[in-house]
Amino acid sequence: MAPAHKDGRSAALYPPLRRRMIENGDWDRICARLARELNESGWIDRFKDRSKEMARAAEGNGGLSVEALLAELMPQAEADIPMGVRQEIIGVIRKLLERQIDFT
Repeated sequence: MAPAHKDGRSAALYPPLRRRMIENGDWDRICARLARELNESGWIDRFKDRSKEMARAAEGNGGLSVEALLAELMPQAEADIPMGVRQEIIGVIRKLLERQIDFT
C-alpha cells in the first residue's frame, strides 16, 4: 500500500528510505514488532473474527472476493489499531528516521 504524503518532498524521500530499511533489516524488525504488538493486544484475533463473520454473511449473497472483503474491512481494521501500539511503532520509526536523516 502506498503511503499518504503531505508534500512532494516526503513523497520523494519515501522510496529510498524504504529501500534502505529493507536492505538493512529495519523493515522486517518493525513489521515483526508490529505483528507481535497487534497479536498481544488481541487485534489480530478480532480482525480474524470480523473477517470470518463478514465472509459467512456474504456467502448467502453470492460471496465476496478477497479484494472486496479486504476493501470493506481495512478502514475499520486500521481505525481499531490500539493507540498504544500505534504510538510505539511510530516512535520506533521516528527514532530510525532521526538516525537516517539530518533534519537540520
